[in-house]
Amino acid sequence: MRHYAEARGVTRHEGRIVEVLRDGESGDVTALRLERRYSASSPPPVRAEPVEAPFFTSASPAESCPSTSSGRTEGGASTQGDTDTTKIPGDLFIDCTGFRALLIGETLGVGFEDWSHWLPCDRALAVPSARATDFTPYTRATAHAAGWQWRIPLQHRTGNGIVYAGAHLSDDEATAHLLANLDEPALDEPRALRFTAGKRRAFWRANVIAVGLASGFLEPLESTSIHMIQSAVERVLKLLPGRRIAEAQRAEYNRQADREMDRIRDFLILHYWANDRDAPFWRARRETPLPEGLAHKIALWRAAGQIVREEGDLFSEVAWLQVLAGQGVAAEGHHPLADRPGRAEIAEYLDLLGKLAAREAAQMPDHAAFIRQNCAAREEIAA
Repeated sequence: MRHYAEARGVTRHEGRIVEVLRDGESGDVTALRLERRYSASSPPPVRAEPVEAPFFTSASPAESCPSTSSGRTEGGASTQGDTDTTKIPGDLFIDCTGFRALLIGETLGVGFEDWSHWLPCDRALAVPSARATDFTPYTRATAHAAGWQWRIPLQHRTGNGIVYAGAHLSDDEATAHLLANLDEPALDEPRALRFTAGKRRAFWRANVIAVGLASGFLEPLESTSIHMIQSAVERVLKLLPGRRIAEAQRAEYNRQADREMDRIRDFLILHYWANDRDAPFWRARRETPLPEGLAHKIALWRAAGQIVREEGDLFSEVAWLQVLAGQGVAAEGHHPLADRPGRAEIAEYLDLLGKLAAREAAQMPDHAAFIRQNCAAREEIAA
């Protein structure tokens, strides 16, 4: 993307943000000031015809100036000491500053909606281990007393981690549990992460749009973080404003982003709620009142075995079925049309499906062979 953007006339500026400048009347962010000693600017290549750069990038010329400010702008980042800086003006800013949320949170004061009463896991440890001998084509997630552990076989190593609630499991206990349950020898010391599940109360405020961790966080139980970044980028492109931002565009962006994150949250909560474990952590998950939308989905499933996908639902009916039925949430009724085919007809149909699947599978390479043939890394994978 960097090479494409620069070919289209976008100038890249790298640096640590030391000040956020705002318009005193509208409250919009007008510019960022970067420390020059961290700055790196790549000029666009020579072209036969000039291409006008998108106005929301840092393609406009930067202003260089010495800064001696040691205070803060209104809600902005501080600047300390005499520092040569570069000023980057802009009309629209994408906040990708991670958990800090420098623009949307610290500068504009958009609050954070905490979901830890539904999703109380607030810590994780990650550690690589040696490459697995059984190179399986799936991630394994295993529940433990206060959360879950993942295992992801990769070409040169195996990714492992443990997600847990600090109120129910100490860091030392989590480390011991993680290392004791590795299938292969650890290659490094566990790396600690801390987080809070939740979202910003607005994803787009003034002329700032939060993307990625700046917009919120959901634990990687369904590995949705990259999808939500891609979804946000597509949403920005669809609702991209002109030189003036219309409130209707901002409201629609927030509505769509809000609904998408709520639906993903509900699917994650279902994994925790549908359990029969005796540990205090898991009992609390069953007893915590559910969000209204999720409670409705479960009630509909129990009443008639029906799954209804709503606007913003990332997960398919099959995915909901796998968790509901797979984790023991029984459907007490069913649609009357399900009674039309007889048992013999159903058995014959399922037998045919099984044979077709077996025939196709027999013609396919196993996972390791497919990787070797199509996308092998430099080191060959053991068969």
